[in-house]
This record gives sequence, C-alpha cells and structure tokens, in this order.
Amino acid sequence: MENKPIAFFDLDHTLLDGANGNLVVAYMVRKGLLGWEAVWKALKFTVLYRLNRLPREEVYRWTFRECGKYPIAELIRMLDEAYEACIMPRLFREGEECIAEHRARGHLTVIATAAGEYICEKVRVQLGADDKIAAVAPVRNGYLTDELERPLPYGEGKEQLARSYAAARGVDLRDCWFYSDSLADLPLLEAVGHPVAVNPQGRLRRLAEERGWPVLRWSTPAGYTQPSRAVRLTFDPFEEPSTAEESG
Repeated sequence: MENKPIAFFDLDHTLLDGANGNLVVAYMVRKGLLGWEAVWKALKFTVLYRLNRLPREEVYRWTFRECGKYPIAELIRMLDEAYEACIMPRLFREGEECIAEHRARGHLTVIATAAGEYICEKVRVQLGADDKIAAVAPVRNGYLTDELERPLPYGEGKEQLARSYAAARGVDLRDCWFYSDSLADLPLLEAVGHPVAVNPQGRLRRLAEERGWPVLRWSTPAGYTQPSRAVRLTFDPFEEPSTAEESG
C-alpha cells in the first residue's frame, strides 16, 4: 500500500447521518445506562460544535469517564448494541460508494474521525474502508480511562495525524482527498490537494463555493440490516498491554 494516494473521510455528518457520540448517548439514556444529565451534555456539545467552539478535550474526558464506569467487556457489549441500533442504519450509501470508487482507482481509503476507535472500526469494516485514524484512550485494570493520547484527531490534530500517516507511506497530502462536513476540519481540507465538502455546515459551504471545492450532498441510507460479518469478529482496541494487570 506504499505510495498510494489516500482518500480520507470524516465520519459524523459525512459518512453518517448524525454525530456518533450523540447517537450512542441517546441509546444509552433510553436503556437507562446514562441519566438525563448526559442528554443535556450532548445538546450543549452539539450547539458548541455547530458554532465551531467545541471544547474537544472536555468532550473526550467526559465521554471516557462515563464509559469508564463499566468493565470493558460490558462496555463493548453496549457499544455493539448501540452500533447496530443507532449507527449502522444511518450510514450513507453515497459514502460507501465513494469509498468503493476510490479503492477501484487504487487509492487507500481511511476514515479520519474524532470518534473513538471502537465505533470507527465497526464503521470502517461495514463500509469497506482500508484503515482509520480515530481517538484512542488506554485501559487500566479493565476500565477505560481519560488518559488521552495526543494529538487528538480533531482540527489541527487530525491534520497532523493525517500528515504523519501519509508521510509514513511516502505520500504527499497534495495527492490526497478529504471528505468532510465541518469547518473544524479546515486544517486538513486545506492541506490536501482534493478537498471535498460533504453536507457542509453553512460557513464551510460558503468557503467551499468561494474556493471552487466540490460540494456534495449525501442523504441515502445504505440500508444495512446486519453488521458486516467481519464487524462481528472480536475486535478489542481497549486491550491492555501484555504487561498490564489482567482483569476478569
């Protein structure tokens, strides 16, 4: 896969109709796993996201602390259920087709998202993408922690991670694509040679039109009723290092 041009894809509001975090929170609230305080948090973060003022580190820490209340095995079970109930049905057919088109052209396809890597991996396999760049947090004694790995895959951090990813494969970002809805992704959109605005927020849409970037509308549900067989396989990004204390 060396020297292949790369097509990067944002997840929320680009490949997915909605924000994965909000969808998971809503599911967990309905199941009684989170209180209504989580709903208000999610609404607050949504408003700040739309204003491009989201305190991303605060969001990560709050999310990982909430998830860290559950043993990893239980957390994975809940995320699997939330994925099948709330995320899989809202993936876009156009995103799946775009990934397939890039792969047919010999390009490497990478989901580059601020989402956690467990959900991202399930989406990656479902849509047939090659790889991912996503948020990672370590596990201590069988529980997720808020010890964030940096740079965070958001804003300038996502651009840094994508640049490092491309450089490691001998690829110049000017030969790459990036599909995104968000003004927060402007650093990476400006860094690639082929920026594409998908379902863009108002300010990004105006900017894209000014700069002559393609503007796409993706809206068709992919129609999945079952997760990809590969998604059903055991995948545990939360696995602790071999030196860590194992827990039941």
